[in-house]
Amino acid sequence: MKNIIEAIKKFISRISEKTRLSKKMLAAVALLLAGIAALLASELSDAEITEAVSETQACTAKDTAEYERELEERLTSIISAIDGAGNTRVMVTLESGSEDIYLHDFDYGENISPSGKSSIERKDEYVIVDGSAGEGGIIVRVAEPKVRGVAVVCEGGGSELVRQQVTQAVTALLDISSARVSVAKMS
Repeated sequence: MKNIIEAIKKFISRISEKTRLSKKMLAAVALLLAGIAALLASELSDAEITEAVSETQACTAKDTAEYERELEERLTSIISAIDGAGNTRVMVTLESGSEDIYLHDFDYGENISPSGKSSIERKDEYVIVDGSAGEGGIIVRVAEPKVRGVAVVCEGGGSELVRQQVTQAVTALLDISSARVSVAKMS
């Protein structure tokens, strides 16, 4: 992030030197251009937005499958490096896809009952933005899918020591319980 900020500062300095405009004037021009870009972006039709949402959902399903494949490849690489494991195959199952975490706000209020007792109440509300395509929440981050279980089949799976080492590696890397890891000997 620091590199991006430094690059922007250098860019503004170069433009300021070449155009002989002050940095404040350049900032005002940049804000004006950003406002125009925002106005143009708000003119997207509902059909375009619906199409973008559909593409995002398709990408999410694809991303989940890619995430699963990547985990399997990385685990295979690590497990096959364990002494005695030998040739290894790994299968990972996920509980669900990635999850969008939305921005929310909370407020505290005091409730006074008819009997005169007061209590503090907390209200959680999602922050909703009203755009040209309707209302929507603001995504703060996307949580990775949770691992349901891992099956490992390796040549050394018949050895209790190898099974233990493989299970420890998988549980440590994925932060799951050993009950969610199965290690078997490859035939």
